[in-house]
Amino acid sequence: MARARRKNPHIGRSVGEFVREQRAKSPEFAAEWDKRQLARRIRDLREAQHLTQAQLASRAHTTQSAIARLESGQVVPKLDLLQKIAAAMGLRLSVDFTRRQRSQAQPEHPVS
Repeated sequence: MARARRKNPHIGRSVGEFVREQRAKSPEFAAEWDKRQLARRIRDLREAQHLTQAQLASRAHTTQSAIARLESGQVVPKLDLLQKIAAAMGLRLSVDFTRRQRSQAQPEHPVS
C-alpha cells in the first residue's frame, strides 16, 4: 500500500518569509534571530575593515575570545562592550526601538 506524501509547506518560500512567520509566532525565535543578526553585523563590520578578532579585541580593550563569543551569537553583549567595539572601529553605536509585528495573541498597546 503506497503512503501519501505530505507536501513540505516551506518549499517555494523565501528565507525572509519563513523568518517573518517564525518571528511572529515565537518571541524566543525572534530574540535568538536578533542576537544572531547582531553577531553577523559585528563580524561583517570587522571583516570590512580587514581586522582580525585579536586586533579588534586589542582596540576595544577586551579579549579575542570575547569577540569570538560575540560573533558566534553565544552571548548577549552589554551596551558598554558594543560601545567599545563601535569606537574601536571608528563607528558610533545606535540603539533603536521598533514596533514588532503583531501576532494573533498580542493585542497592540498604545505607545506613550
